[in-house]
This record gives sequence, C-alpha cells and structure tokens, in this order.
Amino acid sequence: MIKQEKIIKPAQFAEQQLIKAIINESWKAGDKLPPERELAQLLGITRPTLREALQRLARDGWITIKHGKPSTVNDYKNTGGLGVLKSLVSVSQTIPDSLICDWLDFRILIFPSLAEKAIVENKEIVLSILSNFPKLNTISSEFALFDWNLQMTIVKASNNSVAKMLYNDLSGIYVSESIKYFEKEQTRKTSLLYYKELKNAITANNEIKNIVMAAMQESLKLWKQIKSSL
Repeated sequence: MIKQEKIIKPAQFAEQQLIKAIINESWKAGDKLPPERELAQLLGITRPTLREALQRLARDGWITIKHGKPSTVNDYKNTGGLGVLKSLVSVSQTIPDSLICDWLDFRILIFPSLAEKAIVENKEIVLSILSNFPKLNTISSEFALFDWNLQMTIVKASNNSVAKMLYNDLSGIYVSESIKYFEKEQTRKTSLLYYKELKNAITANNEIKNIVMAAMQESLKLWKQIKSSL
C-alpha cells in the first residue's frame, strides 16, 4: 500500500512559514509584522486564514497581537514556553544549532537527577531497556531511536510529570538531530560505553548520577565537534 502524504492545511502552512522566518531572523524580536493584507498576499492565503495562523502563533508565544496595531515578534528564546518547543518540532530542519546546544547543556543540569530518581523508584523498568542495547554497526536511525527510548523510559520512571511533558514535545527534534549525531562511529562507541556502565552501576547498586552526567557532558562536546567540522 502506498502511503499518502499528509495534506497541510493553509493555516498550518502559514504558521510554519512565519515560524521559519522568525527563526531565520527575517523578522527579529521586536519587529512589526507587515499589515494583514500584505502578509496574506505574501503567503498566498486569505486574511481569515492568516488570522487563524496568527492566533496560533500568539497562543504559543511567537508573537503578540495588539488590536488596531501591527503584530510584534517576541523574543521566543526568552519568553517562549512548551508551545514554542512544540512548534519547533514541525519545522525542525530550521532549528538553530545554538538552540540544540542549549538543550544539551540544559539536559546536563536536569537529566542526571531524573535518572537517579528513576533508578531508586523503578530500577527494573530501566534495566529492561538496557538489556538489549544496539551494536556498533547498528544504523544511525535505529541507534537514535534506542537512545531516545532509553531517555524517555528514564523520564517516565522518574514519575515527574513536567519532565514527561517537556520530553514529549522534544521527541521529533531529538530523533531527527540524533540521527546525524549517530552517523559517527565515535559517538556510537561512546554511547555504547555509557549504556554498559549505566547497566553495571544499576545492577551493582552503585552511584549512577556521575555516570549519567559525564555521558551528557561528553555528548555535548561531541555534538559541538561534529557541527564545527561541517
């Protein structure tokens, strides 16, 4: 059976185009968007469709709508919330490298503690996924999927609802970006070593927080190296 491509509605298309323009800084924080008539013509849509897209962007924190005045672009990196992250998933090919680095840096701060809590409360659940990690020659997409599933298992096992919501919205971004990351043999070797060390530490009831933190720090270092070589 041939899989049909998902049809994008005009309002969704307009929303994505506007987000891309903001991310690419065609419109920077504080800039005023063009008048509705001009913007609708630019996007090839009707004004009611444009208004629907603008309302979505305002709801998620990308812009501020002021009645009778042009809409203003927000500083999404400082004022955005989970809605912004969810929007970024739909246009993940345009995410700035700096934002990925910020996420990996943030992960160093939160994930080791989440992992420690998950092991204390749900040790067997985490061990179950570590019982069958990929091999060195596993293709990058499958490696990326395993790595994400491991992280999600740890997050869910931690029983922290905010962490679950945050990670759920990052799923599309992480998998697409980590496929590139795991194309390198060195990154796969490093991750395999981490999986083995983590499994052994859990089994032996050893301290795991420092193991997880070191792995997250190394991941950020390798990601920066990969990007600098492109």
